[in-house]
Amino acid sequence: MSNRGVHPAIYYLGRECRRNGGGKLANPFAPISVRGSWFLAGWNDMDIEIINERQTTGPAAPPAPGTGSLAA
Repeated sequence: MSNRGVHPAIYYLGRECRRNGGGKLANPFAPISVRGSWFLAGWNDMDIEIINERQTTGPAAPPAPGTGSLAA
């Protein structure tokens, strides 16, 4: 089930722009307008998701020294 429609369509345009590599300056609206704010909210949310994916898909961190972990 899609949650699309919970936010204005402009929010999803911002998410799509960030997903496709667009920058914040690709905002077609004035940044201080309501529409511009929704676009940037979507852009920023997708940016956070992309950063989180990069951080969680990397190699596992080694165990801390002295923890007695059997994984090392």
